[in-house]
Amino acid sequence: MQKKHLVASAALACALGAFCIAGCSAAPAKEDVNANIPEGAAPLMPVTHEGRFERLGASGCYGCHGANDQANPMLTGSVALPDDHYADGSPDSREIDPTHGQCITCHVQG
Repeated sequence: MQKKHLVASAALACALGAFCIAGCSAAPAKEDVNANIPEGAAPLMPVTHEGRFERLGASGCYGCHGANDQANPMLTGSVALPDDHYADGSPDSREIDPTHGQCITCHVQG
């Protein structure tokens, strides 16, 4: 009788342990901060970018989202700047258009 209780207890402990591990290992779903913005509006910056513009300026944004010799937005998984954000409307210029240099004017913290 004790052997049955011991086996049942061990099986229950294993099942609960596996359930706990599976429950803890799932990454929480990321909230889409841009899910409810109006069409044509500038996307919001995610919370993880808080204070980034203040510390790095537009060049910090360009480092991940711009096209230059040292960065490629497609490799970092970031969204590439639209063509109209570049001087002459072309990423080939590799220079931000001056009217788009204050990123946080349109892209506020989400």
